[in-house]
Amino acid sequence: MSEFATNPCVRCGRERVKGKVKFINVDSRKTKLTMYVCPDKECQKIVEAEMAAREERRLSFAERKHYPPRKTPNKS
Repeated sequence: MSEFATNPCVRCGRERVKGKVKFINVDSRKTKLTMYVCPDKECQKIVEAEMAAREERRLSFAERKHYPPRKTPNKS
């Protein structure tokens, strides 16, 4: 598997570094999940807060999502 040529931070643009590595089981296969983080800890905290806010907003839209009843044509 090839490495990424660049992996810049979405906020500050610095090159991200390898953080936590987890192994999870997916369909009875062991899968490696690698988290990359910004080398600046304060920047990483801000990025994580922004991502959490974005996810919370997305979930709130998904909860509110409803479809109004269809209008049936009046047959006279």
